Amino acid sequence: MNHQDIVAKLVDILEPLAEGRVASIGENTELTGELALDSLRVMDLVLAVEDEFDISIPINALAEIKTVGDLAAQIETTLSANA
Repeated sequence: MNHQDIVAKLVDILEPLAEGRVASIGENTELTGELALDSLRVMDLVLAVEDEFDISIPINALAEIKTVGDLAAQIETTLSANA
């Protein structure tokens, strides 16, 4: 699975969580800024991502994740570590 495939899946996961706050979600969309995801929604996102990709995202990695692209990169890193 390549980076763009992961971003596309993330957009599908994020659209219902974003509740129409932004016209389009892309790689540079900020999770807590533009999408205004609060901590509960971020945890919902993490759980959805972990289920979708069958991975476990390290909790300490969350502090570094600011954008959709950051999250995609973390998923790639986690997938390659588990391979």
